[in-house]
Amino acid sequence: MENTENKIRHIYCIEGNWNKHPHSNQSIKPILDLLFTFSKIKYIYKKCITKRDFIKGLQSFTQKRYSNYTVLYIAYHGRKNRICIGNEYITLKEIADVLEGKLNGIIVHIGSCSTLNTTEKNITDFINRTGCALISGYKKDVPYIDSIAFELLYFNVLNTYKTYTSIKKNIVSKYPTLVDILRFTFLY
Repeated sequence: MENTENKIRHIYCIEGNWNKHPHSNQSIKPILDLLFTFSKIKYIYKKCITKRDFIKGLQSFTQKRYSNYTVLYIAYHGRKNRICIGNEYITLKEIADVLEGKLNGIIVHIGSCSTLNTTEKNITDFINRTGCALISGYKKDVPYIDSIAFELLYFNVLNTYKTYTSIKKNIVSKYPTLVDILRFTFLY
């Protein structure tokens, strides 16, 4: 059954480092600020630069105090079926191990290159094990600015349309070139 709630979908974001420079200002936080300023979408932002911190960030998200945050946004470098955290990796299966049964109705957006370039079985397993309502992300390497611009549009669509069918329809119809170029995908 599709979600038809009319409340704003707030975002819980976990972000890694985009480069090795310790004083780099690269971050997706400015798009979260824009979404709050113009659409009143609240967010929690956590910088997690180690695998241990990333897992703690995921576990923290499942606490009751974050129950109004219905979008989990994971922003890291990625590879096929995994997220890069410094010199370490974490697979979709490992993330599902941490979040098993804890994401009922949550939208998971993985803003990392190629992570969803995996089998449909792996993605379906992630959805079934975590209970998330929808997972979205990229099936190829994408330019940073392109992905950030698209994600700003995507999160706005998430808060404009309430059913997953209408979200998918509107993303594909409004931004077909971006969806194709970025190999953006989502399953629910």
